[in-house]
Amino acid sequence: MDQLEERIELLKNLELHTIVCFEDLALVEKEWTKILDTKQNTNPFIEFMWIYEWWKHLGGSKNIEISVVKENGKIVAIFPFLYTKKGALYEYSFLGLGQANYMEIIAFNRKLEALIRFVIDSIIEKKKHVVFKLHGILESSDTFRALNKFLQKNNYPHTKHRVITPYINLKKIELEEYMKKRKKIHRLDRREKRIRENGNVDVLVTGPDKMEEIFDIHHKRWKKKHDTSRFTYKQEREFYKSLATRTTGDCQTEIDGLYLDGKMIAFNYGYRCRGRYISYVLGFDDDYDVFSPGRILEKEKILQCSERDITVFDLSIGYETYKFEWNTDVDHTTKMIFSSSTPLSRMYRRILSGKEGLISRVKLNQKIVLFKRNKLGKAVYIIKNIFRKGEAKEARKIILEFLAMQFRKIFHMKSYYIYEIPRKDVKARDGIKSYTELTIKDSTSKYSIFQPFMRDICTKIYGGSKGFYDSEEVKYENVIWLNEKVFRIDEISYLKDFRKSSISIENWRIENIAEICSYIKKKSNVNKLFVFVKRREKKKIAELEKQGFILKEKIVKRTVFGVTKMMIT
Repeated sequence: MDQLEERIELLKNLELHTIVCFEDLALVEKEWTKILDTKQNTNPFIEFMWIYEWWKHLGGSKNIEISVVKENGKIVAIFPFLYTKKGALYEYSFLGLGQANYMEIIAFNRKLEALIRFVIDSIIEKKKHVVFKLHGILESSDTFRALNKFLQKNNYPHTKHRVITPYINLKKIELEEYMKKRKKIHRLDRREKRIRENGNVDVLVTGPDKMEEIFDIHHKRWKKKHDTSRFTYKQEREFYKSLATRTTGDCQTEIDGLYLDGKMIAFNYGYRCRGRYISYVLGFDDDYDVFSPGRILEKEKILQCSERDITVFDLSIGYETYKFEWNTDVDHTTKMIFSSSTPLSRMYRRILSGKEGLISRVKLNQKIVLFKRNKLGKAVYIIKNIFRKGEAKEARKIILEFLAMQFRKIFHMKSYYIYEIPRKDVKARDGIKSYTELTIKDSTSKYSIFQPFMRDICTKIYGGSKGFYDSEEVKYENVIWLNEKVFRIDEISYLKDFRKSSISIENWRIENIAEICSYIKKKSNVNKLFVFVKRREKKKIAELEKQGFILKEKIVKRTVFGVTKMMIT
């Protein structure tokens, strides 16, 4: 029997049914699940439970058309389509557009190319002017191979638009050596050491009851940026919350949290489907950014997966730098665009292909991606909130900071004096106050006081500074910062390592500098104490000289039309 006769014989036995009503979806659950079980599917986005939740929460207003193919009365393939109608033209896509990273046809591999032809021809015969824009097709999948072969064999004009998909092949790595190399990237080992020195760190499995906290962390991080994930949008929230309850079976939602002294500072929302884990949304609290909590949690999740029956840790689609710090291999996810042969559909296909080609080129340029994400995202935030109660103050602050930055590029000058005093010259005092050290745990427990300053607190502690405050007057502006490792003036980016036994004092006041110095003399064995003061702060300078401080250095940093010079004498 030749190919034509074989195709005719196959067509005799095939029937095409369409599911357009949500209530009818349950009718194919058994066969749908059987096909994926037989294939040992590892793509969570085509599992019945994922599609069911998506249609239930996000598919209500969409034209969904799931094509079900039966051979001799038995279901052999399911095509999860949706379409939009634009005049006489129909644009077909896979379900899950916007939320599903990967999509494909649910079918046994046998005769897949013929089944694709049967369904595509049936849709075109019925609708005439049709464009197919099928997203999320992994090039390693059976769907890609069969669809690609079908398009080439039948001379369909088409375009393919790829995006890289990094992953970790857990079967081929030597875990200890793999982690040893990656812990040094971005000083991850140092950052983890610092965060563990400053509190109790736990990685815990998290459930649906923590979803609101997760949404708050994600929104806080992205509210001033361009967020394409829509993770915290109203409808999407209900969808992801419902998926979070799916914690049994071959396909499950897994949520992990990184906790510092009981407070969640990072989360990983992902899916495990048989032998594959997909890191879907990774988020963290910006206040703790200096400790890289997202990277720490990702590292812990990789370790967790390596100890279980998981062979692939999927870092998901995209060109984010951190993914290429972890990956061992890459796949590609393709969007395939093709159409029927009518002039209208061909013209629209060219428009879509041109648009997707432009988007693909833009995504390869990290400068453009970051400009869109950060600069344009911030501009949109300002426009939306400049007159909105509660956010207007923050929006105006961003504008003022931007204007100040532009002015500083034209002309800006800062002058600082650095003073020192030997410890032996510090005058001893009676009745010194008892200061309390400001730890991250302490900051969290007094969150109402320190919350607006948590990012600054974490940055200073990571940089080796220790904060101290008077327990009778708990205010952030009164916190004194001491550092025995470096001397730092952040405003002019001045940094000097202490090679000898020295300490720097920051955020002191005229009325407490003598007491602070006396406190240091009593509690520390350092040889020298250093402070800095602005050149125009005459009263502070007079007080320092009164206490016995000696002028050590003068620093002038000047910017004129973008050219910056720093002079130290």
